[in-house]
Amino acid sequence: MIVFVNPRATRPGNRRFPLSLMAVGAALPREIEWAIIDGNRPGIDPLAEIGAIVAAHADGPDPVRLIALTAMPGPQLVSAVPLSRALKQRHPDVAIVWGGNFGSLYPAPVLNAPYIDWLIRGQGEQTFVELLAVLDGTRDPHDVPGLAFREADGTHHIGPERQWLGPAELPDPPYHKIDVDDYLHPTFLGRRSGVYQASIGCPYACSFCGVISVFGRREKVQPPARTAEHLAHLVRHHGMDSVHFYDNNFFLSETQAREIATAFLPLGIRWWCEARVDALVRFSDDTWRALKAAGLTMIFCGAESGSDEVLRKMNKGITTDQIRTVAARTRVHGIIPEFSFVFGDPDSPEAEIARTLNFIRELKAINPAMELISYFYTPTPQRDATYGNVDPLTGTPASLEDWITPEWVDWMTHENPDTPWMDQRLKAQVENFELILKSRFPSVHDRRTRPWGKLVGQWLARRRWAAGDYADPQLLRHVRRLAQHTPDDRQAYGHLHPVGAA
Repeated sequence: MIVFVNPRATRPGNRRFPLSLMAVGAALPREIEWAIIDGNRPGIDPLAEIGAIVAAHADGPDPVRLIALTAMPGPQLVSAVPLSRALKQRHPDVAIVWGGNFGSLYPAPVLNAPYIDWLIRGQGEQTFVELLAVLDGTRDPHDVPGLAFREADGTHHIGPERQWLGPAELPDPPYHKIDVDDYLHPTFLGRRSGVYQASIGCPYACSFCGVISVFGRREKVQPPARTAEHLAHLVRHHGMDSVHFYDNNFFLSETQAREIATAFLPLGIRWWCEARVDALVRFSDDTWRALKAAGLTMIFCGAESGSDEVLRKMNKGITTDQIRTVAARTRVHGIIPEFSFVFGDPDSPEAEIARTLNFIRELKAINPAMELISYFYTPTPQRDATYGNVDPLTGTPASLEDWITPEWVDWMTHENPDTPWMDQRLKAQVENFELILKSRFPSVHDRRTRPWGKLVGQWLARRRWAAGDYADPQLLRHVRRLAQHTPDDRQAYGHLHPVGAA
């Protein structure tokens, strides 16, 4: 028996299918029994739930032999660390294995934790099966690609990178292992929104992105027809009416985009995806129309900066003119563009912020429906040079306990990273600008602010936006707090993906 654990990462209302754990479980031999415990479900006590499973199988022929947790940087890591420690205390004879993005980027602190026995880096499906052979004594752990662990002398063994598989080479998602209806909730897209991932990796080389740090410059995409087949099952049997794609780069070419439009058209769903600006500018009007007809409602693009010079430093491979073109084309075709920007150029943060804020105003004029996603630059381990030529590991914690302190949670979530080139005055400029913009033009994602609060916010922000006055909007901030049902949640649905992935 194997127990997969999805530590809490968000509020229960934002929970979505635990796709990574479902994929690993589906790849196991059929004779192996497994279950998923999802800490994001309401009212759940993961430690108690796991303990009950361990106890129920303790005296039977198939005891729990492995507890496997996935851990993304940020809120999920905050949940995963104390849970793993408690699990090892209560069940010392059961092996604990970690997978997920955090350990792939920062293996050392995971391997330093005495309560974690194994770490799987990168794609986990094949490595996990081979780890079971290690536990059976039929495989040398040193020979398993993607596997990391502590040697007897305390040193770390980190296995070579595994050649990973694309989604089309893996089994169908095991929807029968979860309560699908429990994960379909209202979003801007629809009443019963789900999630899906049709590809792995990204072929680009942005020097600030965590995706290529894990997968390298590769992407494997399954045929659109197979994606549509899986989505049709969810539509037909569970009433799913909309979907958020977790792919880091949804369109590889215009030909593939047309295939997606053709495959999705009969589904009658609305959908959100990430795409490259330089791919979208090449699409014909016919392709844009086909995607719109097939349900494309919002598209996320990594714009990142209003400076061509900074975009070159980021190795982004796009230009500000291309971003302007995408803003204009999405307006023509009635698709909402969601542009992300990374604030905090290590060489010239103040000048870069000024240029980028002016550029965002320009994009908002080109397409008033434009949505803004902002991040503060946090250096992430790279395979090659890092944006800003900074060392992303210097000063980072050696222990998981330090990683989950507020200071490092702010770092991991890009909320308020303590970097030497960005002081609080510059961060306040960005935050004040964003508050005024989103008050003047309420986000379609905003379900937390009461209608009266949106109206008052629009009225208060109108003159400030027109005058370009972003200085200390205390009254707007007070109105926003009063008018919200719940506080802002930057880890909500739609923005759990790593920065700069598209």
